[in-house]
Amino acid sequence: MEASQLVIMIIYFLIIFGVGIYATRFIKDNTDFLLAGRRLGLLLATAALCATHFGGGFVMGTGEWGFDYGLTGMSYAVGVGLSLIILALVAAKKMRKLALFTVPDYLELRYQSKLVRFLGALLSLVAIVGIIGAQVWASRGALGILGIDPTTAAIIATSLFIIYTVASGLWGVTLTDAIQLLIIFIGIPIAGIMGVREAGGFAGIRESITPVEMEVTAEAFFSPLGAGIGLVLLAVIPTVMYTLIGQDFYQRLFAAKDEKTSYNAAMLAGVLLIAFAIFPALAGMASRGIFGDEISSAEAVSMLVTEVLPAGMGAIIVAAIIGAIMSTADSLLVAGTSHITNDIYVKLINPAAENEPRKLLLISRVFTFIIGVLALIMALTFEAIIGLLLMSYTLYAAGVFIPVVLGLYWRRGTAAGAVAGIIGGSIIGIAGEMGWIDFAGIAVIGELPIIVTGAVVSLILYIAFSLITKPPEELPPDVV
Repeated sequence: MEASQLVIMIIYFLIIFGVGIYATRFIKDNTDFLLAGRRLGLLLATAALCATHFGGGFVMGTGEWGFDYGLTGMSYAVGVGLSLIILALVAAKKMRKLALFTVPDYLELRYQSKLVRFLGALLSLVAIVGIIGAQVWASRGALGILGIDPTTAAIIATSLFIIYTVASGLWGVTLTDAIQLLIIFIGIPIAGIMGVREAGGFAGIRESITPVEMEVTAEAFFSPLGAGIGLVLLAVIPTVMYTLIGQDFYQRLFAAKDEKTSYNAAMLAGVLLIAFAIFPALAGMASRGIFGDEISSAEAVSMLVTEVLPAGMGAIIVAAIIGAIMSTADSLLVAGTSHITNDIYVKLINPAAENEPRKLLLISRVFTFIIGVLALIMALTFEAIIGLLLMSYTLYAAGVFIPVVLGLYWRRGTAAGAVAGIIGGSIIGIAGEMGWIDFAGIAVIGELPIIVTGAVVSLILYIAFSLITKPPEELPPDVV
């Protein structure tokens, strides 16, 4: 990258960082830090929900899959948008009406059990660390275009978003999300279309690649289902399941100013992301046609942007991509911090801390740093963006999905059912992901994503234990 491009990127990051620092003026307590004071309107709430998914997985990961699998590469991105639409339909209004802080808040309220809260918070925290790790890994590919050593790039990116989060909380993340999304929504489609044209169209891409290089056949490369329905389901199902219970998404619903705003924001964000899904995949495909095996799939989007677009525009878009990755990581750091401060420290260890806002803010900042470091370590030991995302989704959603979603609609569910469902589903999810149990040879089950197998076990246990135990005599209004 030329010196002028590097200067443009530095200026861009200084502006974004300045916006984040400006946002600190709105932070007076933990509600401001974690939920932006519950004052987000439709525009900012939509941007926040888009940005929570619109990071390493959506842009860099979809480009990576586009490079490897062609049009099938957009499966994850389509699943992302679909998941937000389902979230709007299933839970947005219900959850915002409760005006809580976290998903474990809901679990304790619904099941009258601190153990259910703790299990939900612990598994969510593990998943969040893994998903942040995927963002750190994605930043390696984006920063690698500058010629920076991958490990150094990961450390730089992690340091930046930790500082940024500690300084500005959800307010700063939301304001900068809006700026970065606007740039990427314009830049990536331009890069994808110009890249395909530069490669000579689909015909040119087809002619320039050889079967030896491909993860799929040349014909399958140009089909949305070319890499197989199994890969599509593997991308879509865990994404939908995680989104319906993910703390990072509910945190944005809780931050919306009212129920209608939370519903409309989730619906609009889903539609926008589905409409956008094809462009990162096109960028990856164009990179395959232009660069072939001269680059890795992780470099597909950033190389295309810097090589095909005019120098100044390319630098700004690469900076925005890195910024979006860091914004997603920021959002997740805030979500993880909310589990530690709200779900564990305040609710389980020191309830009196609710009256000590400055102390809570300090604790939040300390654990923000710790979570970021753990994510960095995970990123340096796991070398695939979407793979890390899907594993993180599985570990959390296999057990927690049923107690949260079914709990919203089935009054008969009990604490015993929730505990059994969470533990049983999570054990199956972990065992499957780690290879301790091989489901491949089992009829029907072997064809399902591991997260679905875990959720089925969770469902069976949840219903069975709920039916043999006595439900709470009274539940708070609007919980079911």
